[in-house]
This record gives sequence, C-alpha cells and structure tokens, in this order.
Amino acid sequence: MKALRLLPLLLLLPLAVAAAEHPLKVDKTRTFIDVDVKATVDSFTAHLDTYEAKLTTDDSGKIKTGVFAFKFTDLKTGKPDRDAKMIDWLGGGAPEGHFELGNLAVTPDGQGQASGRLTFHDVTERIEFPVNITRADGVYTVTGETTVDYRTWNLKVIRIAMVMKVDPLVKVRFKITAQAVEEPAK
Repeated sequence: MKALRLLPLLLLLPLAVAAAEHPLKVDKTRTFIDVDVKATVDSFTAHLDTYEAKLTTDDSGKIKTGVFAFKFTDLKTGKPDRDAKMIDWLGGGAPEGHFELGNLAVTPDGQGQASGRLTFHDVTERIEFPVNITRADGVYTVTGETTVDYRTWNLKVIRIAMVMKVDPLVKVRFKITAQAVEEPAK
C-alpha cells in the first residue's frame, strides 16, 4: 500500500526538478567567443557570432546547466579563403560543435572551475577550464579561457609546403553575458 502512495510522488518528481530551473537569456551584443590560433607565418583570431546558448539557474541563482552549439561555418577568421580551408580540414560539409556543461564549482568570490563535454569532428571529449562568474542586478557575466589540442578530436596538424605549421594548441576565450528571463505570472 505504501508503494502505491509513493508512485504518484515519483511520477511528479521530474516536474519538481524541472520547475527549479530558471532560463537565462544570452545578450549577444555583450558576449564573445574567440579562438586564437598560432601559425608559423600567420597567427590569427577566429570569431564566433552565431551560436545557440542555453543556460539555466537553480532557485538560489547558481548556474545549473549550460549547452552551447555552433557551426564551424560561422567561425570567421577574416579571410574567407582560410575559412573554407578550415571547413575542408574538418571534413567538409557543415561541421558542428557542441559543448554541454557537466559540473560548475564556484567559490563565493566568483572564481571557479567548469567541466563538460565538447563534441566536434564526431568525437566527444571532456574538457575542464577556469571561469569567473559575476552577478550584478540580475545580469550574469561568465568569462574564461582554455587551451585545447585539436589532435584530441582526431584532427591532423596542418602543414603547408613544409614551411608553415598551425600549432595544434588553440586558445578559446569567451565572455558570456546573460540575464534571467521573465517568467509568466501564475
């Protein structure tokens, strides 16, 4: 009999968990994602303007989930020819990238460590990087940077004419600015 009483509670548990998540809206005018690439001859920074980002907070205002998706065709280096070569290097077509936040540990002063899964080139790997999170007047600002080795995602080091080489270690820098979405009155 007790099991029958618990059944409705167990069925409602996912609704209670989902209700505790509050969405954040990313302000793309105050957000940036840059990738710094070192090469023998021509180092450059690629910039990502178009992406999908979904963040939520819990009832205490701590960031709980984060998902970030993008297309490599939207990662612009300032040289269309170089952008096209990057897509070819990734296998052609419309390659995509996806990051899903796993854990976010933050101290009261906003310093923290984020980890999650980064997927591109049909490979998913765990990455971890330091972050700084500030919150003022309901606006969250998350900054961070990490260095990734693209060989981890089964990509070959780019060499051109035995003279130029693209360093396999690329630095990803970001600043994400978001605020709570107004929830409808109940």
